[in-house]
Amino acid sequence: MTQAAPTKVAQARAMGQQIWRLFPFVRPYRKRVAVGLVSNVLARAFDLLPILVVGKAVDRLADSVSGQGSADPIIFLWYGLVILATFLGLAVFQSTSDYAWDTLAQKVRHDLRVSLYDHLQKLDYSFFDERQTGDLMSVLSSDVDNLESFLSDSTTSMVRITVTFAGTLAVLLYLDWRLAFLLFLPLPFAFLAIRFFVTRVQPQYRRARRAVGDMNAILENNIQGIGVIQAYTAQADQSNRINRQSAEYRDAAVAAAGERARFIPLIYAIAGTSYAALIGGGAWLTFTGYGPSIGDYTSFVLYAMRLIMPLFVFGMLINQIQRSEASAQRITSLLETEPAIKDRPGAVRLDKTPGAIGFRNVHFAYPGRKPVIHGVDLDLEKGKVVGVVGPTGAGKSTLIKLLLRYYDPTKGQILVDGKPLADLAVDTWRHHIGYVSQDAFLFTGTVAENLLLGRPDATFDQMQEAAAIAGAREFVENLPEGYETMIGERGMKLSGGQRQRISLARAVLRNPSVLILDEATSAVDTRTEEVIQENLHQFREGRATLAVAHRLSTVLKSDEILVIVDGVVLERGDHQSLLSTGGVYADLWAVQSGHAEEANHNNIRGSRDPGMEIRD
Repeated sequence: MTQAAPTKVAQARAMGQQIWRLFPFVRPYRKRVAVGLVSNVLARAFDLLPILVVGKAVDRLADSVSGQGSADPIIFLWYGLVILATFLGLAVFQSTSDYAWDTLAQKVRHDLRVSLYDHLQKLDYSFFDERQTGDLMSVLSSDVDNLESFLSDSTTSMVRITVTFAGTLAVLLYLDWRLAFLLFLPLPFAFLAIRFFVTRVQPQYRRARRAVGDMNAILENNIQGIGVIQAYTAQADQSNRINRQSAEYRDAAVAAAGERARFIPLIYAIAGTSYAALIGGGAWLTFTGYGPSIGDYTSFVLYAMRLIMPLFVFGMLINQIQRSEASAQRITSLLETEPAIKDRPGAVRLDKTPGAIGFRNVHFAYPGRKPVIHGVDLDLEKGKVVGVVGPTGAGKSTLIKLLLRYYDPTKGQILVDGKPLADLAVDTWRHHIGYVSQDAFLFTGTVAENLLLGRPDATFDQMQEAAAIAGAREFVENLPEGYETMIGERGMKLSGGQRQRISLARAVLRNPSVLILDEATSAVDTRTEEVIQENLHQFREGRATLAVAHRLSTVLKSDEILVIVDGVVLERGDHQSLLSTGGVYADLWAVQSGHAEEANHNNIRGSRDPGMEIRD
């Protein structure tokens, strides 16, 4: 307990600090902020002025009724017109303030969401390996929306409460300091209650924001894999999993609601005490002649209502601020995440076409894991195709990630025309690459939009040519709307082979200097693969190609084939030379070509069933 208390005090003092760190997104709109503040102050002035007018009218009326004075009835008409004018002024300035703050909130929300997305695109591949998509979506969506609500609602409420409190306090002291003393006597207890509430509820809101991020991640993952869940009749288990995660969010929200439920009655009790003292003591002072006039007393009571009611609003406002603070913390944490892979100081742009690429004694281990690449040497040159084969987990796809510079080698280096890859500007290097990933990822949109991803300025004829090379032109042109056909989320309206061919056409259309193929034809039939391989054989001119494959037919025409087992290059050479050595490659070929009895199974490490295709 002694250690927890300082933490809660620090949390109370730190309330709003995370939100304040997002102020740079507000700074470009400081004129709009000024308009919102000034118009809100004027609105509050017009809001408070009628109460003074009411007091003066009551005094005039009381004097006339008691016979102590006389008043022209027309004066009451003027009082009414003044009050009407104050309401009109309130309407004008309040609507101006609301418009300024609402539009500010929308603009900041837009800028913040775009900045978050732009920052995400700069983060390295390993970051997305560690963070769940649903959690990131929660930050980009619900957390940013919480900040929008804070700017449009909470900030307006804070200004309104501050100006109302300060203005009312000044008027009350002007009207009668003794009544003001009676009213304010219990208020210090209200501030202590608010401080206690802040320290108790803030951890619950942070817990809730983390829980909703985790829950969104599971929901998104399960919705994408609903077919697998149904196929394995895992609905009950997954429902229990969602139930547990949703319960974590529920419990945090319920705990926060419980703290608020205990806080509100306390505020009511303090406010009731203040108002009771004002009515009882203030009326006695007025009756005995030691207090203000009846009109001023009436104004004082009305102003006191305006002063006490913000305490209730302030309690709810603290609630909103705590929610926004939790969201702001997640947003700032994401914005402050630095990519592990980024341009070094003095990074060189690679504007010319790279000629030679070399792996020199490259070693690599994923963070917190054992090494997966051990001393690999590899040369890629223009017009040459290098194939990489090997059993599952051999490290083939890891070589691609290193070449794309998703990661840097833990030892050794990759050279581009003799210069270390790590010394080149990342984007200028990747601009020269055409990449076909193993999962053939396509985006929601049309076929054309997916093809143009890496080359938006390509012509229709160039799209057709790329599709023809990838063996996709015929089926694309037979789609209902051809290249303008919507293919659904992740291209799910297409077959696996069709998605793979569009992914390949996308890489070809970019006309890259370096073509990277990761199981690029694994989902197509043998006949289609032969056509694609023939087209790619001609397409290799003027570019370096690295092809990772589990079907050896994919790399038959490679100028050099590397056989990798457990991260080590065991064999290298062309197809015929590797067959003649009778090693691992020859065994793989015997298995896949239907002559398994000729295979030396002892040489195929990492595969439990030599009759199955070897995948990475």
